[in-house]
Amino acid sequence: MIDQIWAAVAIETCLRHGIDHFFLAPGSRCTPMTLAVARQGQAQTVQHFDERGLAFAALGYGRATGRPAVFICTSGTAVANALPAVIEAAMESVPMLLFTADRPTELRGSGANQTIDQVNIFGDYPELFIDMPVPGDVGSPEDADGLNWLRDELASAIARTQNGPVHLNWMFREPFTIESTTGNTSAETDGLNLNQYKHEAQASESQEVDLTKINLRGNVLIALGGCKPEEAEQAIKLSKRLSCPLLSDVTSGVQAASFELPTEFDLPTPDTILHLGGRIVSKSWHQWTSSLDPGSVSFFHLTPTGQTINPNGLAVRQIHTSLLDLESKVVGSACAESFLQTWSDAARKRDEIVAEQLSNAPKISEPAIAFHVNRYCPRSSGLFIGNSTPIRDMDWFGVGMADGPRLVAANRGASGIDGLLATATGYATGLQQPVTVVVGDLSALHDLNSLALLAKSKWPLTVVILNNQAGHIFDLLPIRESPHFEQYFATPHSYQFEHVAKMFGLDYRYITKMDEFVSGYQDALAMDRSIVLEVMTDREHNLEVRKQFHDEVRTCRARD
Repeated sequence: MIDQIWAAVAIETCLRHGIDHFFLAPGSRCTPMTLAVARQGQAQTVQHFDERGLAFAALGYGRATGRPAVFICTSGTAVANALPAVIEAAMESVPMLLFTADRPTELRGSGANQTIDQVNIFGDYPELFIDMPVPGDVGSPEDADGLNWLRDELASAIARTQNGPVHLNWMFREPFTIESTTGNTSAETDGLNLNQYKHEAQASESQEVDLTKINLRGNVLIALGGCKPEEAEQAIKLSKRLSCPLLSDVTSGVQAASFELPTEFDLPTPDTILHLGGRIVSKSWHQWTSSLDPGSVSFFHLTPTGQTINPNGLAVRQIHTSLLDLESKVVGSACAESFLQTWSDAARKRDEIVAEQLSNAPKISEPAIAFHVNRYCPRSSGLFIGNSTPIRDMDWFGVGMADGPRLVAANRGASGIDGLLATATGYATGLQQPVTVVVGDLSALHDLNSLALLAKSKWPLTVVILNNQAGHIFDLLPIRESPHFEQYFATPHSYQFEHVAKMFGLDYRYITKMDEFVSGYQDALAMDRSIVLEVMTDREHNLEVRKQFHDEVRTCRARD
């Protein structure tokens, strides 16, 4: 019964620390944990047969709430399936708690079925790894059942999740007890001396800096990366106080000026660039900042996670600090009126070109889809954007339609196309709001199993699948000129999603025209259930629309 007691204490401790969502995959070795969750009336559960998708769903929940969910799975390759989600959580400091079941010590290295080496299986990505001992193996008179140690260790582990994923590997020995403990968590067994079994991964502790003031000189440009709505509000206030331009990444939820502006228009160079928050999607932004004279431009990066984002090796002063009190931290004079006006005029012209070309475009295209999703997605709903072309189009063509931040998420840590539908479902669970999901066809094919998660979601998701029947992102790269491009990079296919949507019991609509999408998307938003909108687009036409936009920008620039 000691296995049951330990599992019950573990789940109770999670609940006492405000963790009430548990993402469960079926399996035998995790029986004690699964039953402990099932017996807790306060526990909210999400169940899925695919550990890979389930881990991404837990990741999405952490993105939405800033609190960890608990991922629970059995031993063996089930654990390995969580690695992509753990990597994503680690790279963006998303809270996540993994409880993986394992064979006891005597079965390790014995060739026992479904036994792999799970010690530090995720490498250095977790903030903390603990190889938990088998309940009941050793004893200590001071803590007969080891429950005081267990509670303390779990409390410490939970605290570490604020910096990213934490992995606890639980060894359980058969046979598993299945009778209820009826709330009793002090069994009469030998005591446990457990500290000798603790194994902690080497993880750097990133501590928030105690700041006084950050002094910004001259004309300032604020670059807002991925962040929470309340952080975005602070960035907006700061830009108004400094009378400076604000460039916003789509993952910030703010629809301000585009990061493409510096390469599209002749603009005055700032004296200081202040990067707030997380990663920035725009590749041209990184190219432009790399071209600036490091002796004449000062770079600051303020990040609440302490994460280094400096792919070009610039002389950036990185400061680990909250973004919620920028008024008290950042000092600077108002920018020159002409500096702000020039940047503002360029942003206005760019938005006008986007709206003119896409608002009434007769033929369907992925840039136009991004424009209209941005236009009609309710501010009270969430927006989850897939990687490759969907997030780039939303960043390029989702112009400012309303003031204030919105709820936007994307997996930009490792920028993979795996697990996106699952992450979006977990994101909706965390937000407790409907979510619009925009993904490419290959991303959807990569995560078909997660349509089962989506179909069971309490919160409706409108899934827009952009089907250009290939890997369209490669059309934007120089490899397009290779004679091997179509077969080995574009990887064309002829798959459609109607029957898979039907298999999982999801509503479905097939769309080939622009007016069909605008009306169909608005109809979908009014529904109280999830739906798949499969939008067929043509790769060559998508490229032509982007080219026409850039040609018009160059014409506008020449006129100026």
